[in-house]
Amino acid sequence: MNRLFLFLLVLASSFIATFLGTDILIRKLIFLNEKKPEESRIFFGQDMAKPGIRLVPTMGGLAITFGFGFSLLLSLKFVESGSIINLLAGLVTILLITIIGFTDDILIVRKMWRIILPGIAALPLIVVDTGVPTLHLLNHEINLGYLYTYLLIPIGVIACANFINILAGFNGLEAGSGAIACATIFSASIILMKLEPGKYSVTTPIIALAMLGACLAFLVFNWYPAKTFPGNVGTYVIGAAIASAVIIGDMEKIGIIALAPQIIEFFLKIRGGFKAGNFGTLVNGTLTYKDRVTSLTHLFMKYAKVNEKTLVLYLLGLQTIFGFLAVWSIFWYR
Repeated sequence: MNRLFLFLLVLASSFIATFLGTDILIRKLIFLNEKKPEESRIFFGQDMAKPGIRLVPTMGGLAITFGFGFSLLLSLKFVESGSIINLLAGLVTILLITIIGFTDDILIVRKMWRIILPGIAALPLIVVDTGVPTLHLLNHEINLGYLYTYLLIPIGVIACANFINILAGFNGLEAGSGAIACATIFSASIILMKLEPGKYSVTTPIIALAMLGACLAFLVFNWYPAKTFPGNVGTYVIGAAIASAVIIGDMEKIGIIALAPQIIEFFLKIRGGFKAGNFGTLVNGTLTYKDRVTSLTHLFMKYAKVNEKTLVLYLLGLQTIFGFLAVWSIFWYR
């Protein structure tokens, strides 16, 4: 099959399935809340950067999983047999992380388990022995062998899942960041396929496109003012898809640069002992923050006059800059 047609099919099917799934999910949750408000409280969360109390349906990440999974299953009919195993491994990883994220949203899992549990979702990637266990360092190749398979792959999934979750909480931020990161990975994978034909398969661009379509569709409902939130299930799914794509495609360096804002956020959170949130104080429509900076959001609130929408646009702009750097990094040592 023509690759352009395949890529368009993956993107369009993911977008349409996620769009319809999100719309249905929102309607069902609102209906449930009207009929059984006490029982449905766990499916709603407060929109923190708005005045007063505004409750919004969460669990939107389930629709992201639906759209992503539908698109990936559809693509299996049109890819080479060698790509099917890796695509299925990526899909099972997403399904496992969905269960973990859903459990976290419902039961409010302790922070320690939020870090550890996503590693379970890496099992399919470990079983199929995906990725390339070779580290390129100063013109030397170091074969990491089992260390890569049994340690670095789970760490990669854990890190990506939590990185998306750590820089979150504002309308459109998580889905927007995920869309930019996936667009970056797709672009980089296409360039690598052109530069080294035969070395790279269509698996990585398919996974990236499937999640890109899902994030864009979800963004229609999650953009300011949000009609739904992704929940932990959504942030985990987006992060796990990014991890699966870069691991399968041997694009770890590109993935690290693309997620640089989230990595910076992680170290800022360490600085604050993971005690401070991402939010500030809303004063006449402007978000302000006067304490010690322990988040990128605090940085913009403290030194720029921002509301929620402009804050998200600044952060997505930063994500885009690192996306371009990630793609450019392909040519750094060529």
